[in-house]
Amino acid sequence: MAERNIRLGKWELKGYYPYVPFLGKTPETGGEPLGVTDWIAATVPGSVQHDLWKADIIADPYHGMNSIHCEWVENRWWVYRTTFDFEPDQMRTIHLCFQGLDYKAHLFLNQRPLGTHEGMFVPLSLDVTEMLRSGGNELTVVFEHAPDIMGQIGYTSETKSLKSRFPYKWDFSARLVPLGFWDEVLLQRKGHHLLRDIWLQPLAQEGVLNVSGIVARSGSGGKSAEPCMLKYKVEVRFEGEIAASAERWIDSPVESSTFLETKLSVEKPELWYPNGTGAQPLYEVEIQLWENDSLSDRWEGRTGFRSLTWERSEGAPDDALPYTMVVNGRKVYIKGANITPLDVLYGNVTEERYRRFVQELKEAHINLVRVWGGGVIEKEIFYELCDRHGIMIWQEFIQSSSGIDNVPSKDPRFLELLRETATAAIKVKRNHVSLACWSGGNELTDDNGVPVTYDDENIAMLRDLVRQYDPHRLFLPTSASGPREFLAVDEPGTNYDVHGPWKYGGATNHYYMFNHSDSMLHSEFGVDGCCAVRSMEKFLGEEDREVTSVRDNQVWRHHGEWWDTLERSREFFGDIATLSGLVAASQWVQAEGIRYALEANRRRKYRNSGSIVWQFNEPWPNVSCTSLVDYYGLPKMAYFWVRKAYAPIHLSLKYDSLLVRPGERFAAECYVQNSMDAGLVKWRAECFDLSGAMLWRESGERSVPGNATIRLAEFAMDIDCSTPEVFAVRVQIEGLEPNVYFFSTLRKDYLKALLHAPQPILQATLKETAYSETGECVRKFLVRNIGEAVALYVTAETIRPADDPVFCLQNYSILLPEEERLFIVRCPMSERQADPPEVEFVAWNK
Repeated sequence: MAERNIRLGKWELKGYYPYVPFLGKTPETGGEPLGVTDWIAATVPGSVQHDLWKADIIADPYHGMNSIHCEWVENRWWVYRTTFDFEPDQMRTIHLCFQGLDYKAHLFLNQRPLGTHEGMFVPLSLDVTEMLRSGGNELTVVFEHAPDIMGQIGYTSETKSLKSRFPYKWDFSARLVPLGFWDEVLLQRKGHHLLRDIWLQPLAQEGVLNVSGIVARSGSGGKSAEPCMLKYKVEVRFEGEIAASAERWIDSPVESSTFLETKLSVEKPELWYPNGTGAQPLYEVEIQLWENDSLSDRWEGRTGFRSLTWERSEGAPDDALPYTMVVNGRKVYIKGANITPLDVLYGNVTEERYRRFVQELKEAHINLVRVWGGGVIEKEIFYELCDRHGIMIWQEFIQSSSGIDNVPSKDPRFLELLRETATAAIKVKRNHVSLACWSGGNELTDDNGVPVTYDDENIAMLRDLVRQYDPHRLFLPTSASGPREFLAVDEPGTNYDVHGPWKYGGATNHYYMFNHSDSMLHSEFGVDGCCAVRSMEKFLGEEDREVTSVRDNQVWRHHGEWWDTLERSREFFGDIATLSGLVAASQWVQAEGIRYALEANRRRKYRNSGSIVWQFNEPWPNVSCTSLVDYYGLPKMAYFWVRKAYAPIHLSLKYDSLLVRPGERFAAECYVQNSMDAGLVKWRAECFDLSGAMLWRESGERSVPGNATIRLAEFAMDIDCSTPEVFAVRVQIEGLEPNVYFFSTLRKDYLKALLHAPQPILQATLKETAYSETGECVRKFLVRNIGEAVALYVTAETIRPADDPVFCLQNYSILLPEEERLFIVRCPMSERQADPPEVEFVAWNK
C-alpha cells in the first residue's frame, strides 16, 4: 500500500504568554509555568477561539459584543500536542504533512525540534522516519501570537506578513483573528520515492491528457539511497471504465529528483462546461509509483476536458484586457459572485458546509466566483466541488487594498512569502478544471490611485510565476483593472473592469447610473440589506432586537458598521414599527438594486462581459451587509432575484425610475436575455394593482437568437389621478418564472402600501414527500391564493422557531387571486428531529 495515514491521537491545547513555552522550568522556582489556560480538548483542523469557546473559557464570540472580549487570544502563544503509536518498517518512510499552519509555528517531535514554519498557505511535508520511536510518540506544535497586520484600513505598501487580513476587521467582519491548524494534519506512510508537483494538462480538441510531475527521493537514508528501478502507472477512468492508461520505467533519481512526463490519448472526451451551459463530466486520474515490486506513492485527482480562452469585450480598445470567457469555442457571459471565506474562524468550516455553499451558488445560476484577495486560498474541497458543479474560479493571490494606500508591498520578506504562497497555490490549483484565471489581488493601485499594471514589481513577479507554472491561464494584475478603479458613468470610455457602487443609488439615480454604464466588466458592486429576524435572534440579545440603526445601537454597529439601511427603508416604506418590517423593507431595496444592475449589464452582453456581484456570503453574523446569503446560510430576498437575473432565459424591464408622477407617461422596454440556443419564445406582460385588478395585458411570440440579448417589446401607460398609487408590471416567458417590478406615483413613502396591502388567503396542499440520499426531506406543496388581494412575496417558513430553516427556490413568489404555484421545500433533518418540520406559507401582507 503506497500511502496509509497513521492515526493521530486526540489533540490538546494550552495557552501561554509569548515565549514562555520555550522556557521550560523557571530559574526562580524551578517549576514549569502554569500557562494562561489548562490543557483543553482541541479540534484539528479548527481554531484556538473555537476550542476556548467550547471549553467555556470565552463566551460565544459571534454573539453581541463578545468578540471584543476575545481579542486577548490573538496575543498569546498556543501549544497543541497529540500522541500516536508507530511501528517501524524498513520499506516505508513516514511523512508529517501540515496543510495549513496559521500562522508562525515551531514544531517538535518527541521533544526534538523539527523547525519553524511561517505562512498559512504553504503546506509543509517533513520526513520524520529517523525521529520516530517504536511505540508512543508525541507531536507538539507551538503557535506564536498573530502577526501585527492591518485590517481594512491601513497601508498596503507596508504589508510584511502573509496571513488572511479580513479577520483583523473588515466592513463585513469584526476583529477575531484565528490561530491554529486551519487545514489538515496528516502522518503518512510512503515508500522511499515520492510523487511531487503533479500537473494534468487536458487538451480537449486533441483528446490528449498530458501528465507531468517530479519523482523525489525521500529525505531519510537507508533504502532511499540505494539504486533501484522505478515504474509509474497512469490510469484515467470515466464513469467507472478505463479511458486511457500508460506505464513507464524511469531511473531512480541520482540527485534529489527527476521528472516524469507522459501523454495519454482519450478518445472523444466528454466536454466540461460552466454551470448553465452544459454538463460537468470529470475524469478520474490515478498515478502509481512503484519501487521495484513495492508501491511507493500514489496520487489521485480529477480533471475535465474543455478549452478556455479570453477575448476583449465587443468594441473594446486595444489597451483593454480580455474579459470575455470563451469555453469550448462559445462565449460565456459571466454570471458571477464574489465570495469571502465562509467563516471568520475559517479552520472550522466543515465539508458539509462547503457542500451547501456550492449548492447555493449553483442553484443561483452563478457560473463564476471571485475568491477575493483579502480572504483565503480555500481548502481543496471547495475547488473539487466547483469542478463538480461547473463554478468557474477567479482566484486572487492574498493581497488587498487598505483604503489609505493601496500600493502592493515591495518589502523583501513579504515578497519572499508571496512567492512561496503563489508557487504552492499554482502547483495545486492548476489541476482544477474550474480554475478560470489568476489575479494579483484586490483593488491594488499605484501611487495615483490607478489600478496597477504588469509593470509593478510585485505583480510582475506573480505574472512570471503564472507563466512558469500555469502558462495557459489568464493572469490579471488586479481587480479592478484598467484606467480607473470605480464606475464613473460621466466619464464614458474609461470604465474597463470597474468596482462599485455598494449602496442603492436612489429611486431615480440608481437607474440612470446603470442605464448609462459602459463597463466592460463589473467585477465588484452591491447593495446592502438586513439579515432575517431568525438569524438576528442567534447573535443579538432580546434587548437589541428592535427597530434601530448602527448610529444608535452599539451592538448593531459591531455587526454591520458600514451598512445601515434604516433611513433608506423609511424613505421607501414610511414609518416602520417592527423588526420584521425593517428586514422586509431593507431586503426589498437590496434585491431591487442588485437585480436592476445585473439586468442592465446583461442587456449589454458582450459589450459588457459580465457581472460579479459583491458579495455572495458573509463570514460573520451581520445585522446588515452586502451579502446575498447571511452567516447562517439563510438567503435574503436578493438571492432569489439574482437567481432570476442570471437564469438561462430571462425577461427584464429597462426603465428610468421607480417613480412616475400624474401627468407623466410610464414607459419601459422589455428585453429577452438568452444564454441558450436560438428558439421561439412565447411571452406575456401584464400590469396590475395590489388588489389584482388588471390595468393592461400584452403578449406575443418571438424568435430569439442564441447566446444573445434583444429588445422584445416596449410598454407605455399614461399616469393620471386614477392610476393606483402602487402598481406592478409582470413579464414572463411561458413555462418559466415571472419577473415582477413595482412602481409608485407617490412623492414620499413610495412603497408603503406593500407592507400594508390587503391580506390574501393562502391554501397549501401537500402533493408529495420524498427523501434524498443525504437524508434531506423534500416536500412539494401546491400553494393557491384563494383571497381577493395579491399575495406578496410568499415564502415557506417553519412553524416552530426552534426547527432548522427550510430552503425553497420558489420563495418570494407573487400570486394574484386564484393563482397557484408549486413550491418545492427542502427540509434538512438534524439528529434531534424525528419528523420533518411543519411548514407554513406566509406572504408579506399576511
